[in-house]
Amino acid sequence: MESSEKTAWLSILTNLLLVAIKTAVAFISGSVAVVADAIHSLSDVLSSSIILIGIKISARPARGFPYGLYKVENLVAMVTSVLIFFAGYEIIKAVFLGHGRALPTRIPLAAGGIGATIVISWLFSRYELKKGKETGSPSLIADARHIWTDMLSSAVILMALLGSAIGFAVDRYAAVIVVLFIARSALRIFLDSIRVLLDASLDYNSLARIREIVLADSRVANINTLWARNAGRYIFVELDLTLRVTDLEEGHRLSEEIENRVKMEIGQVDRVLIHFQPQPREILIVGIPLADDRLTISAHFGEAPLFRLLRLQSTEGTIIEDVVLKNPCLHEEKAKGIKVAQWLLKKGMNMLISNHDQVGKGPGFVLGNAGVEMLLTKETDAAKALTTLLNVPENNLHQGVAQIKKED
Repeated sequence: MESSEKTAWLSILTNLLLVAIKTAVAFISGSVAVVADAIHSLSDVLSSSIILIGIKISARPARGFPYGLYKVENLVAMVTSVLIFFAGYEIIKAVFLGHGRALPTRIPLAAGGIGATIVISWLFSRYELKKGKETGSPSLIADARHIWTDMLSSAVILMALLGSAIGFAVDRYAAVIVVLFIARSALRIFLDSIRVLLDASLDYNSLARIREIVLADSRVANINTLWARNAGRYIFVELDLTLRVTDLEEGHRLSEEIENRVKMEIGQVDRVLIHFQPQPREILIVGIPLADDRLTISAHFGEAPLFRLLRLQSTEGTIIEDVVLKNPCLHEEKAKGIKVAQWLLKKGMNMLISNHDQVGKGPGFVLGNAGVEMLLTKETDAAKALTTLLNVPENNLHQGVAQIKKED
């Protein structure tokens, strides 16, 4: 049995204990007010039973409710708020409309019994409120506040008993103050329940914490939208992100990492739904291995004599810089391809056009880990490959070719 169910059972037992004590006090003292309070506590047993049923229902999976029955707890909390309002009405009715009541007898004994119920109610309401906050259960929190209002009701009765013993009727004045507290508590529970039932957004502090967790990852470029709502004790989060990734697989891995972080840092998160899109690169630095003629794509990577590097505006395809560089690793004896890849990365290359796939090879690992996009082409002419793959206008490309300069 989970913690919330145990607490709900304890609430039922506590209310039964209060009923027993108040019934005994009513029998001993003959106080009509205490009889009314005992009946009130008996109704609280029913209220606590409804809360237990609500907790059990909310935990059950239902095919017709793909998001779960968690909001049953909020519905129960709203019903509890109405019962709290009714408790305030009963106090006003008993104090201001109870004309001609017989004076109670054995007042010291009756006062001691009511005092015991006040202590029990106060202690259990604090305990249940703590458990409700720990589990995030809105129905337990509402029930804790309900029992707290019962404690205030008993306090009014205690004042009435003490007042009658010394000849002063102070219960009416105390009742007004008590009912104000009750109304405030009930209204708060009611409004909180309505907010959740109408899918209002999560509180500002929780939203800010989720935003902080997501943006802590340097691979997240931007949070486009963030939605989060409560359903019972659970939280549902939706994110629309722009990620610094180059492929869908990498984006899915990062989304799973973010989801796990949010669930670890924020309690009671049931689901995190993430939509993402790669961050568009404004500047592309494209590398192409060239043969000695400086126009044909080389059949090799590590042994390519030349590399053409173009700096392009990705949106317009405008060439900002176009140079041909000698391969500085051409005469290396070992790990030639890996060293070439590292050299190109230092030049800022983020896209490679080649006739041969580098995946599973040393250069492929180096370039892939750095997020370099690798495009394969059957074209052997470098200019045609750029036009076909990147939609670079031919006139811009020819202007770029005219500006090619050999860098030693």
